[in-house]
Amino acid sequence: MTTITHIIDSALSQGQLEWQADSFSTRMEKLSRWSEYLAEHPDFGVLAAKMVRFQCQRAMQLISETELMPGPTGESNELYTAARGVFYITSDENSSVVALVGQITAALVAGNAIIVALSSQDSKLTSVILEGLHQAKVPRLAAQQAEFAIIDINDVRLAGVCFVGNEQKSIALNQQLAKREGLLAQLIAETDQERLSNVTDPHFVLRFITERTRTINVTAVGGNATLLELGGGNH
Repeated sequence: MTTITHIIDSALSQGQLEWQADSFSTRMEKLSRWSEYLAEHPDFGVLAAKMVRFQCQRAMQLISETELMPGPTGESNELYTAARGVFYITSDENSSVVALVGQITAALVAGNAIIVALSSQDSKLTSVILEGLHQAKVPRLAAQQAEFAIIDINDVRLAGVCFVGNEQKSIALNQQLAKREGLLAQLIAETDQERLSNVTDPHFVLRFITERTRTINVTAVGGNATLLELGGGNH
């Protein structure tokens, strides 16, 4: 088994479960502590910290609460969101750290696990990111490190790939993902390193979730309850 296989195994079997066991508000609190750590670090600074807070605020408005929908026959219908799984996060050398932080925050606040896979030249950035997350009490297996290798994204258990860098590399990653067997995985790329047009989209966090519905019908004869749940994952 390869190193990336072990990392994905541990992220799915333990890391993501531990992270999802935290409430949405707890995840936000931990990421807020991470933003304070980044603000004081010279390689990241105030703009990176503001990006963390921006993504958390948008997530709070968009995905933090269950929405109650109409029940025409007396049943309860709920719409809620769930994490997609494990995201592989990478970038070109000397890319925007603010964009990278935005992708990491959006993935984590939604309840996903992440693998930060930067080049060996950016190993210091990776260490700072993960050290800060772990100090903020994000589970170690929910935020792990790997050195980038394009063949890693062939693993069908990855829910998606995040990338910050040039358009040519983005196209190459997308083509590699298209060759995978099984379910399609999305590429979430930020190639506009001046305006950060994708990562600053107010609905950016929705790229990292799946919607689910839960229906409970208690109107059946005899008061029997029927539960129907639909959505991503195994549902």
